Amino acid sequence: MNMKNRISIALLSLLSLVACNDDENFENKVYIDCDIRNEVRVAVDEHVKNMDFTFKVCVARPVTKDLDVSFAVAPEMLATYKEMYGDDAVLLLPEAHYSLDGVSAEIQQGRVESKDIVVPFKNLDEGQGLDYTKKYVLPVNINSDGVDVLSSVKTVYFVIMKAALVNVAADMYENRAWPVWDNFTEVQDMEHFTMEALINPRGFTNKSYINTIMGIEDDFLIRVGDAGLATNQIQIAFACQDADKKTYRNHFTDPTMQLKADTWYHIALTFDGGEDKTDGADIKFYINGKLKIQGKSTATDADGNVMVKNKVNFMVEHSEEDNNKPRCFWLGYSYDKDRSFNGLMAEVRMWSRALSEEEINAPSHFYKLYPDEATGRFPEDLVAYWKFDDAKGKTVKDWSIYGNDLTGNQNFVWYPVSLPIE
Repeated sequence: MNMKNRISIALLSLLSLVACNDDENFENKVYIDCDIRNEVRVAVDEHVKNMDFTFKVCVARPVTKDLDVSFAVAPEMLATYKEMYGDDAVLLLPEAHYSLDGVSAEIQQGRVESKDIVVPFKNLDEGQGLDYTKKYVLPVNINSDGVDVLSSVKTVYFVIMKAALVNVAADMYENRAWPVWDNFTEVQDMEHFTMEALINPRGFTNKSYINTIMGIEDDFLIRVGDAGLATNQIQIAFACQDADKKTYRNHFTDPTMQLKADTWYHIALTFDGGEDKTDGADIKFYINGKLKIQGKSTATDADGNVMVKNKVNFMVEHSEEDNNKPRCFWLGYSYDKDRSFNGLMAEVRMWSRALSEEEINAPSHFYKLYPDEATGRFPEDLVAYWKFDDAKGKTVKDWSIYGNDLTGNQNFVWYPVSLPIE
């Protein structure tokens, strides 16, 4: 599969939020909904032939009468785009690849936003006259009768260009996410598993000294920082129980597992246990495909007795963990909300087997998985695949065959990214 022949129409935000622009008199002017800015890319998977981009137009205060908003292609604004973004090589998107026929909007009396507006793009797949080594732009002017358009968005630039493997990521700071897999037996008493994620820590301070990546508090958890540990150092924390259900804790970490701020990392943890592993499961942890630490999942009690953890039960009923309810699986949360992950996440996955080092380092594996070409499905042992490419709202789709979506505590702040970095 030729990665250079991919397209992306991905939501990108390069300018200040138009609805929050302090540099111009906002009054009751027309603007595009608050998630959108001047330059717009719409994220799609490769080999997409047709796709629609959907948005709304808004005003600050309810209009006193119906307000019509129209859209028109503005090829003369291509020169302005080139000057704004310093890109002389950009090309105008040919007419064969879009349609603005019938595209209009109305904000009804007493309302502040229109219904959904749909701009269709077509004939985007390979062999349709587009050269995806080039960048294409469709400038569109916005006009309204009765209310001025906010000057910063009178022209919107739809950008079509070569896709990155990862185009969107979610900010997890002071947020958290969870799946509802109360009876999802594929994650019950897992003797073999792999946990993966792309992470970009903004920093290593939050309201505590711990940044949680994912797992279950006091059971099995990947986190950054801890008491007596560098705040930027990854730690695998787990607990074993004796016959009386008393908990004994242990952890794995190493100074080579320290991270830099504003840097993307692929992390992978493999757990290879089972009843035959009487000396504990084999745990390995990788950063960017390089093995950083390995060891056995054991803990020792006060008398020196060794307890073994050879499986992990992630199938715990979701709750707020109050009133003595059992700890459950989270992303970006453990113990309390002060331990949120201060940074971006994408491409979070769980497998029901321990991936090999070769599999972890396979081409594009850090950034994207592909379904089987014959079936269009991901394998059964991929038990969760949260791409974090949703770009809106607080739901993160599970692309595995099981469909256990994540729910955020609140709407995520979504950021455009381009990974891998060229």
